[in-house]
Amino acid sequence: MTASAVSMPARPMGQKKRKYRDFDVPSEVFRRFQKGRVKFERWSKYLNLEDEVQRGVYEYARKNRDAVVVLRDSNTGALRAIRQRSCCE
Repeated sequence: MTASAVSMPARPMGQKKRKYRDFDVPSEVFRRFQKGRVKFERWSKYLNLEDEVQRGVYEYARKNRDAVVVLRDSNTGALRAIRQRSCCE
């Protein structure tokens, strides 16, 4: 068998494929997450839990702790990922 006959996986071994979900949020909410959310800080500081879309962000993040939450600014289309820090995996 030659070295060229061996196939390599597309991603390094041992890394899991992360699941994610993206949400369209208003510009003001997008800006609140600019520096990230501090651990143990209340979600109500960043999100209006009365709003249906923002409540969906909260519930998804709470139920799927290891998933990545992607926020999309509804005006500009800019993206921001909110996820666990790599040290905590």
